[in-house]
Amino acid sequence: MSSDLPSVDDLKRAAESGQRITPEDVSVIGQMESELTGGGPIHGGPSATAQSLAMRQMNFEAKLDELSQKPPSHITREDAREIQEMEGRAFNRPPGAGSISAQVRSLADRNEVLGLPPVAADVPAFVTKEDASEAQHEEARIYGGQNPRGGMAAQMQSAADKLAHARRGS
Repeated sequence: MSSDLPSVDDLKRAAESGQRITPEDVSVIGQMESELTGGGPIHGGPSATAQSLAMRQMNFEAKLDELSQKPPSHITREDAREIQEMEGRAFNRPPGAGSISAQVRSLADRNEVLGLPPVAADVPAFVTKEDASEAQHEEARIYGGQNPRGGMAAQMQSAADKLAHARRGS
């Protein structure tokens, strides 16, 4: 094989070091491999490996985007397990300390200790304004003085407001 065409091991090492394999990389590697073989890609060769790694990295990034849309108080251990598995597959090695999945795991563990995430907002709950105020105080303490948008305290305040509104008969 040509020295310009990365080997399967080269591609795996690149992913392990955190390098992203782009669709453009996959295309170039595929073209080079086809030129060398005079036909299609080699089964299990560099283009197949590049394609596989690129797809795994895109899946990991899509899951990360999905998680970033959730309020921090809604991150669960299941989310942490999924992102850890996907990060390991994307970069061809188990994620270490300081990895994205380790950070998500830390958040999920903290949420579990605090009894979060809260019950779904569409489930009727009887929450008092005092309950909501206490939750706001605790959330602000945990998140450095800020209450996350859509977090547990905000949902509790909304439920308390709805209950008060229903009791007034308005």
